[in-house]
Amino acid sequence: MKKKLLYVHNADFSKPCANRVQVLNMCKAFNKIGEDVALLSFNCSKEIIKNKYGETANFNTISLKPSGNYLLRSLVLFLKFLKVKDNFDRIFSRDLIFSFLVSFFFKNKRLIYELHDASKGKLWFFLFRKTFKRLLSCVVISEGLKEELVKRKFDENKIVVLHDGVDIEKFDIKISKREARKKLGLPERKKIVTYTGTLKNWKGYETFLNSYNYLKIKDAVLYLAVGCSEKQIAELKKIYKKGILFLPFIENSKIPLFLKASDILVIPNSSKFEISVKYTSPLKLFEYMASKRPIIASDLPSIRKIVDETEVLFFKADDEKDLALKIERLITDKKFKSKLVLDAFKEVKKYSWVKRAKSILWFFSQSLNFTRQVL
Repeated sequence: MKKKLLYVHNADFSKPCANRVQVLNMCKAFNKIGEDVALLSFNCSKEIIKNKYGETANFNTISLKPSGNYLLRSLVLFLKFLKVKDNFDRIFSRDLIFSFLVSFFFKNKRLIYELHDASKGKLWFFLFRKTFKRLLSCVVISEGLKEELVKRKFDENKIVVLHDGVDIEKFDIKISKREARKKLGLPERKKIVTYTGTLKNWKGYETFLNSYNYLKIKDAVLYLAVGCSEKQIAELKKIYKKGILFLPFIENSKIPLFLKASDILVIPNSSKFEISVKYTSPLKLFEYMASKRPIIASDLPSIRKIVDETEVLFFKADDEKDLALKIERLITDKKFKSKLVLDAFKEVKKYSWVKRAKSILWFFSQSLNFTRQVL
């Protein structure tokens, strides 16, 4: 009997955010290419995935009830793994403690760990070093992450850079800007500039919001901030009273409609945070590129590893005035805007979830004669 692939993530899927969306897309991609994959996590039942993400889970799920802190939840994941371990010979995980336990007690299991951030403390790196020795591979989402690990003397031959991806068909929907706005109840004549995603400091959302004040054509422009919490909306409305529409979390399946309704899409990541400068591989960048809308992005190494000036218009990170100037340029320069869109869409075809899933399966296949080192 063919053994299955187990995808393990320490997260509560009843609380949607980008990392859950990424995991769901990867599970769907594994399933699409014929892999029998199961997701082991918390509140990840097919019903919850349907209700919270608007997605049909065409893969198996092993859903647990979350309780306790992150460490305790890692142990709960491992205890559940002990009950189902015989069904799986390959494990793909984003949880370090779980990965350490599996690598230590089950050396016959093929294990790949995916890393998204290297801004960690000494204790974390101590545990990661022990786990790394026994991994088949370590997947990282950016060149910056690999460079950081190599600098710390990790074996670069075991580190694989796989950027995040996108379902192009999902985001390149066949609908006009006018029709999308009509469906969403958005003004037809305004130039709409959009940011999607959670409002975290390292994502530079304040730079985006504050740039509105520097526009010379404020009356013609509407900013959309999609993905705020209800608490954030209440607080931000007190500060930003004109020209900005704050919308709560929108399930990922509906994001393409908002992108198609927009004139310009913005990625305002801050240069003040290491994760933003070096490590991130923004999901929204690939989604924006697939939507065929022009993009303005912070000029940071993490983003330049994916795109260049032919595909996005860069602005100086954390510079509200420069962002406003770049927005005004795209509003007026239609020829330049069209070229950015065409080149970005051509580039994004390299980054599908299916291609990413196939790469991971290839690395699993290299482990047939693989023997892990012992602690």
